[in-house]
Amino acid sequence: MRLFFYLLLLSLSLSQTLSSPTEHELLMQIKVSLDPQNRLLTSWQPSADPCSGAFEGVVCNEQGHVTNISLQGKGLSGQIPPALGGLKSLSGLFLHYNALNGVIPKEIAELSELSDLYLNVNSLSGEIPPQIGNMPNLQVLQLCYNKLTGSIPTQLGSLEKLSVLALQYNQLTGAIPASLGDLELLSRLDLSFNGLFGPIPVKLARAPRLQTLDIRNNSLSGNVPPALKRLTTEFQYGNNPDLCGVGFSNLETCVPSDPNRPEPSKPTVAVPKDISESANPSNCSKSDCPDLTKPPRYGIIFGVIGVLIALSVSGFLMFSWYRRRKQKIGSASDTLDSRLSTDQAREVCRKSASPLISLEYSNGWDPLAIGRNKSGLSQEILESFMFNLEEVERATQCFSEVNLLGKSSFSATYKGILRDGFSCCYKMHHQNKLQV
Repeated sequence: MRLFFYLLLLSLSLSQTLSSPTEHELLMQIKVSLDPQNRLLTSWQPSADPCSGAFEGVVCNEQGHVTNISLQGKGLSGQIPPALGGLKSLSGLFLHYNALNGVIPKEIAELSELSDLYLNVNSLSGEIPPQIGNMPNLQVLQLCYNKLTGSIPTQLGSLEKLSVLALQYNQLTGAIPASLGDLELLSRLDLSFNGLFGPIPVKLARAPRLQTLDIRNNSLSGNVPPALKRLTTEFQYGNNPDLCGVGFSNLETCVPSDPNRPEPSKPTVAVPKDISESANPSNCSKSDCPDLTKPPRYGIIFGVIGVLIALSVSGFLMFSWYRRRKQKIGSASDTLDSRLSTDQAREVCRKSASPLISLEYSNGWDPLAIGRNKSGLSQEILESFMFNLEEVERATQCFSEVNLLGKSSFSATYKGILRDGFSCCYKMHHQNKLQV
């Protein structure tokens, strides 16, 4: 009887040994998945010993168990196989800078001794397996620069030894888990360039060893916890328009919400989600329903005409104000004490005198003559046409001979350009008058 029981236990142990693949067999399965075309891992041969150094990138411990796989930058274009979970002594997995695709298998969480997981800079998709939160020795989790979607698992807050979490440049959404604040050893957290929204957890801001936090280019909102001020330049939060806070550059001060203030009314133009069939205008009678097909045409036309008239009047008034502002305005003086010759004008220019002069208009219309004002314009607008001697002197360069267009026994004509670019011809009469 004892012999029978002994043989039964021996057979069960033997069957279990035969059913469990060896690490050598697991490595061959991993090779097929990582390098499906068998072009890059040619040193991984069935006849070779993985722990003899024959397998490129494979390191074993003294007991002959695989502890490290370093295949970064090899150009691998396959997928990460679930068989990796069978390498129970694996402490470092470095598959970054490749072209791996597919999802991250949940079996990777079975690597209880793993401390460094580098899967960054690949084309991995799908969600982050929440089972990764069960890896007790994980210290570095690099998943950045992939195509990962979904939310950040709250289970990652259970990684007691985690010091670096890099998830930037993915397509992650949802809120930042407050559980990340439970990571007492977390020193660097990069969540930038994703689609995260919601507030920054206060619990995360109080992580005792947090030194670097990058949350740029997300849709985060709300008040930035003041505890993050201690990070100074190591806290990057740009391109989150709805963030606010005190003491952070380029952030506006948060406006506290008033609980007694009524909620803003909903816009009247909002489209309802569900519209009943009875809301069809064709079901209304002419006496009960307004005519929705005829817009208020006359109101629109009169409104447009009114706006155009207002703009025209405003433009004319602004032009007049602008001219009057640039030119000193005063009352016209029609007489001078002595004859005003060209030489006398130059002397006045040298003495910086600015008496007002009277202008006569060649077309016979003088807007400055109040008695002859038949245009209906206000006196304020008419006065904007008044020039002073200093302005005329500047325009003609003190009646310089260079600007002299013609001269007779009765007058001299000069060209000039005002400060606003307006060109004029000035005729200096020997009867103490200027004609423009």
